[in-house]
Amino acid sequence: MKPFEGIDVLDLTQSIAGPVSTQFLASLGANVVKVEPPGGDTFRSLLDGDMFASVNLAGKRSVCLDFKTDEGREAAAQLAAEADVVVESFRPGVVERFGLDYDSVSEDNENVVYLSLTGFGQEGPYSEWPAYDPVLQAMSSLMSTIGYEDRPPVRIGASVVDWGTGTTAAFTLASALMNREVTGEGTYIDVNLYEVATAWMGYWIAHYSRTGNVATRSGQGFAGLAPNEVFHAADEEPFYMAVVNDRLYERLCHAIDRPELADDDRFDTNGDRWENRAVLKEELQATFETYDREELCELLATSGVPAGPLRTVDEVVEEDPHAAARGLLVDSYNVLEEAPVTTVGPPFTTSDGRPDLGDRPPRQGEHTRAVLSELGYDDDQIERMIEAGAAGPSE
Repeated sequence: MKPFEGIDVLDLTQSIAGPVSTQFLASLGANVVKVEPPGGDTFRSLLDGDMFASVNLAGKRSVCLDFKTDEGREAAAQLAAEADVVVESFRPGVVERFGLDYDSVSEDNENVVYLSLTGFGQEGPYSEWPAYDPVLQAMSSLMSTIGYEDRPPVRIGASVVDWGTGTTAAFTLASALMNREVTGEGTYIDVNLYEVATAWMGYWIAHYSRTGNVATRSGQGFAGLAPNEVFHAADEEPFYMAVVNDRLYERLCHAIDRPELADDDRFDTNGDRWENRAVLKEELQATFETYDREELCELLATSGVPAGPLRTVDEVVEEDPHAAARGLLVDSYNVLEEAPVTTVGPPFTTSDGRPDLGDRPPRQGEHTRAVLSELGYDDDQIERMIEAGAAGPSE
């Protein structure tokens, strides 16, 4: 399925969120030209290149242009004039200095779909602030709910806000392209990390507005629900089990052949179970330790009780049968280390299967000559731009 085949995307983003958004479009057929500064995307070297490799696949082409030069800005403006979609992730006001803002681009390309992806949006008291994922985890109140109540808050160990914002941007871009098919009109879109992260706190915000109760850290579990946390099977193998209502609790008791726990008045309702959660955990843990983890999780899941192994990264890569069966992990390449890597493919399938991400991400400036040639630049012009530092390097 290639619904965006024939759609030209100009990617003026770095970091993670922007590249995630354009990778979704590229995996579904779009022609993505990623414009990088002469030094390359600032995230090319993080995790020795593995971070870049995970969000810049799907056949993106890399062009290096220096927007501080007239020639670099002119080439970028030509790319923008021919693009169906422009995505940028500069701080508010920066693209105006380069003549690549929505108003400037839409003068020559009135039907363009243009998305600005920032930390805090185009307006507001924080709009000029720099932002990275963990900063937004903190400012949105998300981080305040992570960890144990008697310890400081901790960050989530993956760039979840970046990925969520990139996914939101991709969905919005797809919607705008669909709207353009109907109306013939382009649009401007403002997506930012702050609003996405805060939206994830929506039910806690609603709960506070009604009760005045502020969400707190509840460790491995969810405040007010029991049993709902990490337990251990035989050999201290960890797994997570989430029992959120009386029906699931009854299923649990019968699945592990402990029907007496279902009839125990101390555990009759969720409120009772929460109040007596320490005793309940002790009872359950004694039984869980008689099971192999994989056996226990399968037993619980097939009985309708949400549970699953608490896996480490190596276990997901090497041992998880579901990831293997789904074809979720794909082969790619780290262009910085010149080494093969395994990464995660697009998190969806269609009737055609999982979209192909290609063999590797682009090397820095790899397609500079080809893309400039497509714009009408001859070989001498391209070489002069590269020698002057307005374009390149081109590998």
